[in-house]
Amino acid sequence: MKINFIIGIALFTVSAQGAILKNKFQFRSPRPTIVAIIDTGVDIYHKDLKDAIWINEGESGLDHFGNHKENNKIDDDGNGFVDDVHGWNFVDNSHDVSDENGHGTHISGIVQREFKKQIMGKSHASSLKIMVLKYYSANSKNEKNLADSNRAIQYANKMNAHVINYSGGGYQSSGPELRAIQDSLKRGIPFIAAAGNSQTNNDFKSYYPSSYCLKNMISVAASDQRGRLMTFSNFGLQTVDIAAPGKRILSTLPQNTYGVMSGTSQATAFVTGLVAGLHATQSWSRFAQLRELILSRGKFHATLSGKTKTQMAILTSERF
Repeated sequence: MKINFIIGIALFTVSAQGAILKNKFQFRSPRPTIVAIIDTGVDIYHKDLKDAIWINEGESGLDHFGNHKENNKIDDDGNGFVDDVHGWNFVDNSHDVSDENGHGTHISGIVQREFKKQIMGKSHASSLKIMVLKYYSANSKNEKNLADSNRAIQYANKMNAHVINYSGGGYQSSGPELRAIQDSLKRGIPFIAAAGNSQTNNDFKSYYPSSYCLKNMISVAASDQRGRLMTFSNFGLQTVDIAAPGKRILSTLPQNTYGVMSGTSQATAFVTGLVAGLHATQSWSRFAQLRELILSRGKFHATLSGKTKTQMAILTSERF
């Protein structure tokens, strides 16, 4: 049985540390960038996130009867989902993408913050849009969480997300999951996935989806603010690409609050924010070029030898 679960470790205090980010880059006018957050939902009304929430144009505005499309109970854009203005709740099969858990809201705050840093300021921050895809519930059986995550990936593909963040995983592969991510590959969508929090070598015990190791996938381990691998983080010389901060990361929580969490979930969000910034400001024709761009913004760390493919860590210049 595959255990498919959210892997952030909640520590609800308000202090954390930062480290170093190398090689910010120049840009002109950033392209609109849609990031699909496949998680526990998002507080779309949080003061720090509300302006960055994706709006499905096919489900906004007025219909031909003069009713608001966002709540007219009609599938106006014909995509199979009714009133999916900001994404979809696959747990309850509804358009309510609220976040009772807090994990997805925390991840979204990290992605947004890192995106802003990559585009060097707030003036173009509105070019980031977060597509909210709620798949996980602690009350659901593992099989349902997995099925819902597959549907969420398919939705992100269908609705033209530019980057997918997946901060979860488990130890059994899934054919539908693999096929959904292969479709992401065909569509040119980078898929950023957590390596896991079990102190496990993924080379010998695969952790999915990150261990599918497709060309469009970046598997992320968690480091401290100096780039040293966290003791809880999974690793793998052949299966884990890079490390990023995952220790006591301060970010947004529901109801306009904030707190810190630790995990490869948070590390994944750092890399997703970077990739979203690269999408907004750079061009690449092959995923190998994207990897080169990512690594050019990383820092070599000797302690990652034998732990990741690159021995590189993406760090941050902020002190939280």
